[in-house]
Amino acid sequence: MTNDTIAAIATPPGTGGVAVIRISGPDAEAVLKKVFPRDSFTHGQLVYGSIRREGELLDMAMAVLFYAPKSYTGEHTAELHCHGSAVGVRRVLDYVLECGARPAQPGEFTRRAFLNGKMDLSQAEAVCDFISASSRAGAKASLGQLAGTLKKRVLSFQDMLTDALARVEAVVEYPEEDLEEETAEELLPILEKMQAGLLGLADTYRAGRIAKEGLRVVLAGKPNVGKSSLLNALTGMDRAIVTNVPGTTRDTIEQEFDLGGIAVYLTDTAGIRSTDDEIEAQGVKRSENAINESKLAIFMLDGSGEITEEDHLAMRALKKSKADLLVVLNKLDACERLSEEDVKREFGVFPLRISAKTGAGIDTLKQKLLEYAEQDKTAAEVLITNERHVFALRRAADEIGEAIAAMKQGIDMDCVTIDLNAAWASLGEITGKTVSEEIIDRIFTKFCLGK
Repeated sequence: MTNDTIAAIATPPGTGGVAVIRISGPDAEAVLKKVFPRDSFTHGQLVYGSIRREGELLDMAMAVLFYAPKSYTGEHTAELHCHGSAVGVRRVLDYVLECGARPAQPGEFTRRAFLNGKMDLSQAEAVCDFISASSRAGAKASLGQLAGTLKKRVLSFQDMLTDALARVEAVVEYPEEDLEEETAEELLPILEKMQAGLLGLADTYRAGRIAKEGLRVVLAGKPNVGKSSLLNALTGMDRAIVTNVPGTTRDTIEQEFDLGGIAVYLTDTAGIRSTDDEIEAQGVKRSENAINESKLAIFMLDGSGEITEEDHLAMRALKKSKADLLVVLNKLDACERLSEEDVKREFGVFPLRISAKTGAGIDTLKQKLLEYAEQDKTAAEVLITNERHVFALRRAADEIGEAIAAMKQGIDMDCVTIDLNAAWASLGEITGKTVSEEIIDRIFTKFCLGK
């Protein structure tokens, strides 16, 4: 229902300095005047006054009214800026509901903004992503989409498809002109470039997902190679207990830190080895689970010793996982007994030498982590952060690929029209022009209440 008036608390629950109640719909002004008596309001101007119910003072507050269509939702929208008392703001909301509004559903304000053409679906989804962003990189990526960068890219692709469709349909409409071969020759490079552009945009999802969700990195290796020391060195805090006793870490320890604006979730694990100790065995099992859940594993070796069967056991566990691998040779400060060439010969990869104890090589390791997180990131303004968008982009690229193949094989242009229309519709699922009601419902139920 978009012809009724809704209301909700738009600020987080609990006690704070200010709490905001948002009201939107055709009767927003009438409801506001009942709750906050005033003859008239000026668009966008905050006014101070009292909220009373049957003479009882509920709060002293600020009120503002935005007239349609110059509001977030595109409807008449009002806000009450109350004191941040959990009890007080609840009483004011109850009064607002008594005066003609109904409780809003999660995401209903933004849904109305989408339905009223204030934003497309990619921008609406970016609102949710921006609110939940856990890092500067995630906030930047979602804010760019909120500003319409993805919308503009998708619309540009749709415009190109519309032009191509016009050319193809002219061939179908006027077969006597015999333009099929000429049109195919002109359109093929355009469609191939478009397909490459769609796939390139979809490929930014890896970097976009890391920006949005953070990078999960696990420290793995046999006991006493310096994993806990490395966690402390990378995060800049004494988060993990460090001793010379193998098996000190019995459980996984996770610590978040910021790396160039990206949230990195670093997990220290129990050393992987065969053990009869029941508690340590559980720690080893949890280590293996942590490896499987991580995007990148840092495999640590002790540069002051030799490669052992326990190192091979840890490497076998890493190879069973889907985690990418970065090999680190620790204890650069100690007497060197293991060289990079030894590691290359044994495991097929050159390691990075560090000392978790003194900090030598840590900055280089951080740079390697940042390069890993940002690989596939292009100079384009847009980073794809939504899996739904990736599927739509790749599906559109596949459908354009079908059209290209049909042209090259000389198949009837009617088939090409079907493929190009399908590609246009796939891109419309990103902007919301061709998306189903079911998908719209699913998207907005993920929003917080009051947004």
